Amino acid sequence: MEHMAQNMHYVGDTKDLFELSGSIKNLLQFNKTLTQSVKSELIDVEILDEIKNITNCENTAIYFGKTLRDIKIVIEDDELRKHEIYLEYKAPKKLMITNLKLPSSIKLNREYSCIKDILNTVKQNVYDLARYFYEMENIDQLCSVMEPINGSFKDDYRRIFLDDRTWLHVEVTPEGIATNIHLIGQSMYWHNKLQSGLLNWDHDKSIVDNIMMIFDLFQFPQPTFKHGAPLDMDTEDTTENPIVCGICLCTELPDSPGVPQPLCQNISCGVYYHRTCLYQWLVACSGSRPPAFGIANGSCPTCLQSIACSEKDN
Repeated sequence: MEHMAQNMHYVGDTKDLFELSGSIKNLLQFNKTLTQSVKSELIDVEILDEIKNITNCENTAIYFGKTLRDIKIVIEDDELRKHEIYLEYKAPKKLMITNLKLPSSIKLNREYSCIKDILNTVKQNVYDLARYFYEMENIDQLCSVMEPINGSFKDDYRRIFLDDRTWLHVEVTPEGIATNIHLIGQSMYWHNKLQSGLLNWDHDKSIVDNIMMIFDLFQFPQPTFKHGAPLDMDTEDTTENPIVCGICLCTELPDSPGVPQPLCQNISCGVYYHRTCLYQWLVACSGSRPPAFGIANGSCPTCLQSIACSEKDN
């Protein structure tokens, strides 16, 4: 049993799943000692029965992972989007969601007694996020999104390219409402348009329509580079001449996802920085004293113009 469980991988064959659950159940019913062992170390009979009933009665795919404690469920919403739910079986009537690419929700962060409860909760959450899905997909399809790289529905923000020195940061609430809208690498031109345009924000229109109205755009501008490489470069050459951080000289950091940003407001500077690199640089230049309110001030490492950088990305 242990050998079988350790060598299991995610599979899409429902027949194999039924055969597997049936074999395990027969073993458990045959040997009482083995039943207690499996209940404490692997998974109990009730869950196996529930999995079989769900796959028989619902349009839901359920898979085991490398062990029986790891379970993956795939559901579809009304728009045929697939949502993957990763579960961990902790003990009888104790399951936890370990990974779900949806916005964080307190309702989902708890223990469940059965898979059916998880499905009902997640499906209701997905239903409530209909407007959120629409807005995020609209932004991804129509705008030049610089960050997050390969963003999912779990990422509740987007950074939209306006020009080589300015990005627009937009966060989206689970209700599909834009919030915390601000510029990265501000220019007076875009700043003035944003400040006057926010007063006329129309909540009956989509986020994309509002952005186009605020900035007088008929279509969104396209960057000359994407995630650190010029757009017209061949795939094999994307490692040459990347947009790198002016401090660490890297495009990406292993412990800090994201690409360098146009944080200096000097239009003629043209140097990008990772937020963490710039913050640490400014703190070190000021004597390594923690700055007030988490905002470090100093001079741009490249052009020496005054610059400020917050500890957190906001």
